[in-house]
Amino acid sequence: MAEMKRRTVLFSTGKQMKLFGNSIGIGKTLEVGEGYIPNILSANMEEDAGDDVSMVHNPHKLSREEVMELADFMMMLWLQLKENIRKNGMESSRIFARDTSK
Repeated sequence: MAEMKRRTVLFSTGKQMKLFGNSIGIGKTLEVGEGYIPNILSANMEEDAGDDVSMVHNPHKLSREEVMELADFMMMLWLQLKENIRKNGMESSRIFARDTSK
């Protein structure tokens, strides 16, 4: 299973992918990219008089249920991408979904 350490994705194959941002995201068209700014839900680790203090940033004031719903939606997109790759292979543009909102 892939893991992320110090802004590098480490694959079980030995391949490494350096990230410029701090996260990887997926859009509704199933295209995958890097996220640069954690601006929906994040933690700011600060040192205050030698003690580590973490503060949760939640600028949209999402509730627990809304964050869970967002997580479910994102997992659904990743699972849909996996299924499309299984069906169509990596060379087919059919792995992506069309953006019907245009």
